[in-house]
Amino acid sequence: MAIIDLTFRSAALGYNTTVTVCFPENNGSDRRTGKPYRYKPGVKYQVLWLLTGGGGDSSEWVRLTNIERYAAEKNLIVITPATFLSLYTDMYYGEKHFTYLTEELPRVMRWMLPISDKREDNFIAGFSMGGYGAFKSAFAYPERFAAAGSFGGALDMVSIVKSTHLHDGVLDRDFLLAFGSLENLEHSVNDDMYMAEKQMKAAKDMPKLFISVGKDDFTYSRNVETRDKLVDLGYDVTWDTGEGTHSYEYCDSRIRVFLEWAGLKGTPIYNTEG
Repeated sequence: MAIIDLTFRSAALGYNTTVTVCFPENNGSDRRTGKPYRYKPGVKYQVLWLLTGGGGDSSEWVRLTNIERYAAEKNLIVITPATFLSLYTDMYYGEKHFTYLTEELPRVMRWMLPISDKREDNFIAGFSMGGYGAFKSAFAYPERFAAAGSFGGALDMVSIVKSTHLHDGVLDRDFLLAFGSLENLEHSVNDDMYMAEKQMKAAKDMPKLFISVGKDDFTYSRNVETRDKLVDLGYDVTWDTGEGTHSYEYCDSRIRVFLEWAGLKGTPIYNTEG
């Protein structure tokens, strides 16, 4: 795999931001046979938009897991943006991170990289805050993603804010900056469970969901509750758990399971007319 660290100026954010990309190396020459590959025009790849936890930068998944190797096995492009403590939200006091994630980033990446724009070729997943961002994106734009995955995800954001309100100064600050108030959060695009119910009632074709959480993760019980709510709403939910805590070590043990579950093609998408 080629690892690409990109820096570009985001119009949505108003400053330079970074993106880390895992890019399959299926061109050049076969090391086993020495036979050169032909650089075919029109080749596209399936893509996983892979989101970090709160405070993370774009390099975390590559540095702290073996996602590079797992993606190489699947001929999959993996894209991880830097979003820090944004909660993947158009912040009440801050930048438009959800606009960046769902509108600007895909447009810029498809301009730079050979990424398929078909729903069947696009997947989104994340750890902790990134799990929330992944599901929120999938609920807001179900027509864009075949599947969404969450690892120790901060799911059911309204319940989280209610349970921590005035009890955790750090989280209270983050929630205030992102949402402004509980009233602003409820029944908005940031209210993931509200959006999940709204889209299902509208008879949208929703992505299949993968929820994974370690047995010793402090988010375990909330993930169980969220799973049950989504199943009751009619979602196709796969539940996955194992030994582990709220960590990238656990993510590394489960992201490969997610990639197998997602039903990836495993090969580049060639233009048959090329």
